[in-house]
Amino acid sequence: MHRRSLLYLFLGVLTSSSCFIFSGAAQVPSTSQQSSTHSEAQAASWFEAHRAQPAALRAFVQRMPKGGDIHTHLSGAVYAEHYLEWAATDGYCVNPKAGALVEPLACNQDSSYFPASELFNRTSVYDSLINRWSTRNLQFAGKSGHDQFFEAFTGFGAISDSASRRDDMVAEVANRAASQHISYLELMLTVQGSEVRQLGREVGWNQDLQEIHRQLLKRGLTELVTLGSQQLTQLEREVSKTLGCGTPSAQPGCTVTVRYLQQTTRTKSPVEVFSQLAYAFALASSQKRVVGINLVAPEDNPIALRDYTLQMQMLQFFKRQFPNVKVALHAGELTLGLVPTEDLRFHIRQAVEVAQASRIGHGVDILFEERPFELMAQMQRRGVLVEICLTSNEVILNVQGNQHPFMEYWKAGVPMTLASDDEGISRIDLSHEYLLVATRYGLGYKDLKRLARNSLEYSFSPGNSLWKSPEFKAMVPACASDTPGATSISQGCSAFLQKSEHARIQWQLESEFARFESLQNWL
Repeated sequence: MHRRSLLYLFLGVLTSSSCFIFSGAAQVPSTSQQSSTHSEAQAASWFEAHRAQPAALRAFVQRMPKGGDIHTHLSGAVYAEHYLEWAATDGYCVNPKAGALVEPLACNQDSSYFPASELFNRTSVYDSLINRWSTRNLQFAGKSGHDQFFEAFTGFGAISDSASRRDDMVAEVANRAASQHISYLELMLTVQGSEVRQLGREVGWNQDLQEIHRQLLKRGLTELVTLGSQQLTQLEREVSKTLGCGTPSAQPGCTVTVRYLQQTTRTKSPVEVFSQLAYAFALASSQKRVVGINLVAPEDNPIALRDYTLQMQMLQFFKRQFPNVKVALHAGELTLGLVPTEDLRFHIRQAVEVAQASRIGHGVDILFEERPFELMAQMQRRGVLVEICLTSNEVILNVQGNQHPFMEYWKAGVPMTLASDDEGISRIDLSHEYLLVATRYGLGYKDLKRLARNSLEYSFSPGNSLWKSPEFKAMVPACASDTPGATSISQGCSAFLQKSEHARIQWQLESEFARFESLQNWL
């Protein structure tokens, strides 16, 4: 077993495929909390002393435990270099005139096409493809960051949509997460998307949501859900094999708990969106690896704008039938000038009040909403978390610094965490986002620690929280006398953690914080 996995087992931390090992009663010295507070203060002091040295802070946040990345699209998280490597291995060709991949069966259609395996000797074409599939060298792209970002998906779509490479995609993202001390991922992906949309088209649209749902079930929706669940089970096995989990050559990604959010593409016809949502809710309610659902694609797309309220009503319909299915929504990923002002005034509110979203992705246009401060107060009371994606907002919306509502959310007490969104396209990682929020908004180490804790507290992992409240001041009674990072814990805490994946990943984070803060050199 990989030595990191052994360490987690020794500390009593359960990864996604391990079992608990505990021995003895908790041995908690009376000064344990004082020692923890002192270590935290030392880390915070070092952070402040090096605030004028961004390179040093980058090394610090790279090493800092960050809990989870709960807003990340699987296909956009993969770096273009990996897609090109797989294209070469899988027999793709390149159309040099169009700067595009050609699928293997079409390689003979034009004499100018050349095998993707030759790209490594044709660096100009290689580089141009990376630029097309990301926002690298955006200043030379000849288009807005918004257009460059969303068009990147079409370039590598043939590979990212292929089930044969999905395990490699998850493995790449999990390994990168582990290298940054991220222990939990919620990856957005689409299972059975085209099949479900086709079923919706066959049923047709008549505005009677109950009847449409009944027809979807009658014509095979349940069978598609079963097939999708089987595909995810198979994916988990393939990812484990790709990473070598449970073997001496296990890769770091084996220590990361990976869960999924089923995507619904919001830019399709009403019946196609409805059928996707019907599938997503059913899949999430029956497949433990799918912990929630989300809407994806540009929020400013004309169909997405036209049907926004209708789609929120669809979500409300399914939320009433599947109250235990968690909803995270891209909402308010808009800004002045991108859309008419009337489209800036209600998206986040409807996501919260109508669709009953537990988390909001981006939320950039909050201050354009009707009664924005009342809305933020409501989000604070209800514990609706905002997934902040600073680099993505800068690239797509050209919103950054004081133009971003980060500090307004912060002052209003709205729970937030940082997320990468599409780190492959943006050419970043989650550590970069932690550095940005520290340097742009002056957040200190304890603030970053809260953002990391929020990522797990508001994650959709099943089970009860380790904490009595989201203020993170005290753990639940079963573990209140135990010390994360200790060599053993009490039987009561062991039993509690055994029953809750949510609490287990939180315990893992607290154990990692204890080790991190005990370091003498945070570089």
